[in-house]
Amino acid sequence: MGGTVRWLGVLVVMALCRSAGATVIEGFEQPTELQLGGMQVQPASRLQLSERDPFEGKRCAELHYRFEKVSGLQYLEVIAPHRLTEKPRRFSVAVRGDGSGNIVRARFVDAGGEWHQYDLGVLHFRGWRVLWTHLDTPHGHWGGDGNGRLDFPVTFFSLVLDSLVRPSEGVVAFDAVSAHYGEEVQPPVNAQFVPARRWGYFWGATDPPTGKLVLTNTTNAPVTVAVSVQLLNHREEPVRSLWRSEVTVTPGKPVERTIALHPIRFGVHFVAIQLTALTPERPSATRLVSVCWLPEPAPIGEDSPFGVCTHFGQFKHKVPDTLDLMRRMGAAWLRDELYWSEVEREQGKFIFPTYYDAYMRAAGESGIRPLIIFNYANRHYDNGVAPHTDAGREAFARYCRALIERYGRICRHWEVWNEPNIGFWQPKPNPADYTALLKTVYTTVKSVDPQATVVGVCTAGTDLGFIEAVLQRDGGKFMDALSVHPYRYPRSPEASDFVGEMQRLKALLDKYGAGHLKVWLTEFGYPTHITGGTPQWLSAAYIVRTFLWALTLPFIERVFVYDFQDDGDDPTYNEFNFGLIRFDHSPKVGYAAFNTMVRMLARKRFLRQAAVGDGAVCLVFGDATGEVWTLWATQGERRVTVPVTASVVTVTDLMGNSQPMRPVRGQLTLTLTEEPLFVTIAAQRRRATR
Repeated sequence: MGGTVRWLGVLVVMALCRSAGATVIEGFEQPTELQLGGMQVQPASRLQLSERDPFEGKRCAELHYRFEKVSGLQYLEVIAPHRLTEKPRRFSVAVRGDGSGNIVRARFVDAGGEWHQYDLGVLHFRGWRVLWTHLDTPHGHWGGDGNGRLDFPVTFFSLVLDSLVRPSEGVVAFDAVSAHYGEEVQPPVNAQFVPARRWGYFWGATDPPTGKLVLTNTTNAPVTVAVSVQLLNHREEPVRSLWRSEVTVTPGKPVERTIALHPIRFGVHFVAIQLTALTPERPSATRLVSVCWLPEPAPIGEDSPFGVCTHFGQFKHKVPDTLDLMRRMGAAWLRDELYWSEVEREQGKFIFPTYYDAYMRAAGESGIRPLIIFNYANRHYDNGVAPHTDAGREAFARYCRALIERYGRICRHWEVWNEPNIGFWQPKPNPADYTALLKTVYTTVKSVDPQATVVGVCTAGTDLGFIEAVLQRDGGKFMDALSVHPYRYPRSPEASDFVGEMQRLKALLDKYGAGHLKVWLTEFGYPTHITGGTPQWLSAAYIVRTFLWALTLPFIERVFVYDFQDDGDDPTYNEFNFGLIRFDHSPKVGYAAFNTMVRMLARKRFLRQAAVGDGAVCLVFGDATGEVWTLWATQGERRVTVPVTASVVTVTDLMGNSQPMRPVRGQLTLTLTEEPLFVTIAAQRRRATR
């Protein structure tokens, strides 16, 4: 059934805070202990109780902060200790955000004296929002007995505001620090919004999003509920009310109502359904369902640099349905796997799973080109760790040959291992052993298909030390391209010096006479998990901005975002939330942004960077048909004016909405946000002369 279903932060957790089993351990009404702590605390920072706009009650803790651009740890702590004798199911706090991009964490100290820290969320929002986390696995722990377990009884010690953005200053507030025990009280009616198109994808101006609201009674008696259905934009901000009513739902007789969303703009939209049972307990819940409405599918061309990572090799996707979604989005490349351990289960015999054949064949038919990774170890060789003996390398080469002989007509691009500089290379990373394997594989691949592309190194991050160790062993002569995974979330590509990092990589290649090698970015991404990730709209913006910066560097040839589809549905786990679509195939904002980027830049090349003032970026791409200027603010908003000779231009936002604009006296004024705009300027036609 189409549509993503999840908790909507503010509305739902507000209800949870008042449900059975929730205990407010600190409401900042009359705190027994409250003090400001931290590291590199600036004199301008202060903590106070405030009656200005509390989340509930009369007061909140208001933190006025300033972070400077200094090295080392820099954070503030709101210290308000409380002892917890039993483990809560979840922990939450209401936070009044300021949109700064800094992060909120919670600290506990357990019975063994060990400190545990949990990420609650990045402040990409303004106003009150309830942030929460499970306490099963900390995001960091230190000291004490060091066992990594939260041993009860524990003391909730502090809330931490950590400086992801330096310099920055502002005001945030905290309220309703709560421990949740037992199960939430759910309304006795289940609500679903079922989009009229599979998984919620609508294409073209004549097919706007519609769907059906379905209310189902989960009890044995009629129940009356108050229902409110709202349309939200891609930033999850309210647009308008779609329907509001009180409805009695009878067991076995679902209530259905067709709802036309009537959006006036393309992009990803959210349908928020709030239910409140009209019973004495008045349990309430809100569900979000996403839909995507785009002008048209994006083109995919042979020279396209735009790719995505997938997990067909792990049997995770639908064939050919997932590939069709990828193709319409504009992904010209996929990066995936055909595991050695899967195709050689019995030593010396290669048997290929039917699913592997199906996904490779479907990829070829779709026009999407695969980049397949040769990986990982096989239990029959080298004791099941990475190949490090001549016999192990020869066995791995036979596996590579078998893949090329079976799929070589579909796949001409092969990557040697994945992230050998970290734990994927067992028993521990070894650049000498990796280089030896690279040389063996390169020789084998070229003997079977001389025109094949061999991509080497493939480090987690841009690990210059590991890369240099491979180059020192002449590894650069045994690859056609070099790949890295320049992850930097949750920092923006500008704040994290993405371009500088890539230029340092190029300088290293030049140093060892390997400057001719193209660089492939075969993984990068921005997860949207609620405990420290970026919101969907900002993740989409950062992904597109990274692509745009990469396209300005002539030595970067291909870019793959990780990954196309969420790997699970736990909203708190980063590894489950990298996708451009949800685990249930419903759209995320990144899907629409990727489609817009490809449609705007297809077959265009980088021309120049134009100066538009501090805090703003303008990258110009073009071809014979004209130019596309991509502009954005690196943080917040910026108003810029740029000279334009054309009488009219077309401005397209990241969700695909286009409008004509006329420059005034040769000047075009735009308000930029962190989401790139695309300004299309058609080539001026020259008049024929006699």
